[in-house]
Amino acid sequence: MNRLLPPCAALLLVALPALAPAQRHGREPAATFFEKANYRGESMTLYPGMSIDNLDHSNFSEGRRANDRISSVLIEGDVEVLAYEHANFRGRILRLTGHVQNLDQRPLPDSAGTWNDRISSIEVREIRGSGRGRDRDRPREEDPDVIIKRAYQDILGRDPDPEGRRHYRGLIIDQGWTERMVRDHMRKGDEYRGPAVDRIIKRAYNDLLNRDPDPSGLQTYRRLILEKNWTEPQVRDAIRAGDEYKNRGKPAPPSVQPVPREERRDPEHGDNRPDR
Repeated sequence: MNRLLPPCAALLLVALPALAPAQRHGREPAATFFEKANYRGESMTLYPGMSIDNLDHSNFSEGRRANDRISSVLIEGDVEVLAYEHANFRGRILRLTGHVQNLDQRPLPDSAGTWNDRISSIEVREIRGSGRGRDRDRPREEDPDVIIKRAYQDILGRDPDPEGRRHYRGLIIDQGWTERMVRDHMRKGDEYRGPAVDRIIKRAYNDLLNRDPDPSGLQTYRRLILEKNWTEPQVRDAIRAGDEYKNRGKPAPPSVQPVPREERRDPEHGDNRPDR
């Protein structure tokens, strides 16, 4: 669980000497943020699980306000940094897993400027998973086009268009995004929240129940996908757990026909009696 630093976070931050990366072996996993390029100037250090939602409330080691003043980052150990353009973890995101000597050399996603002096909130996380079956947060050597195509097909049910491919290639290559980040971003888009979600539900109903979803089912699963972050496998598992799926292929129970009035008999006297 992330430890969100309070406004007095400056008192909790650890100042480390601005040494070159090669001189800092043996330290525990951490990320140190420097006021100036080349790991110079005032600094502050965060450890995995720590975050700051607004750097306007935090200071560097000698008291200078840190908001929009970070120019280089030193990362030690199996750590990733998520740097946000705005406070409260909003805006464009830069993901770092290694040293950055000068953020002026890291362009923003739209190339309208750089990340130098643009960071307003940060998270520091331990990189999880390794080897076979590793978590999607883990960096891996894989063609960005493969990642993008897989995400488009899984999330949106289609192949990427040229503009979308170009956009996500930039986020993966220049901004350090993982496949998980790409997928989360797609799920927040208008296409996913509209026709793509309906396609997911309709596909599940057609595959499992051989029919289109009724309005009630469509509404229920839309809410679960959009508000509870359900995936298509979860939708399918829920349908499989329902009575309609379990009873598929079974003969329908015989219908009970009402007994006509003239055929009703009094059980005691055995004669026909009108209804009372």
